[in-house]
Amino acid sequence: MSELPENEYLVDLIDEDGNTVTFEHLDTVQYQGNDYVICIPYDEDEEVVTEVVIFQIHKDKEEDCLEQVEDGEILSAVYRLFQDRNADLFEFED
Repeated sequence: MSELPENEYLVDLIDEDGNTVTFEHLDTVQYQGNDYVICIPYDEDEEVVTEVVIFQIHKDKEEDCLEQVEDGEILSAVYRLFQDRNADLFEFED
């Protein structure tokens, strides 16, 4: 893997198959007492973002774990919060 550019928002995550996947952290929001991390898959050549990934933070004794959210209702609610918080930073398509 080539060295990542200097960007404090880039984070490497390990998927269920043991592969390292790089994401760019956009925001963290709270919804119904849980913390959710909004990321995009990192691709320095990608000019338009077409995919947003939302993870729920699970507190563990030793470290925090991220689990990808698959519940459509939670995804929609968290994404709306993200849009509201970041309307001045990003352009969102309807």
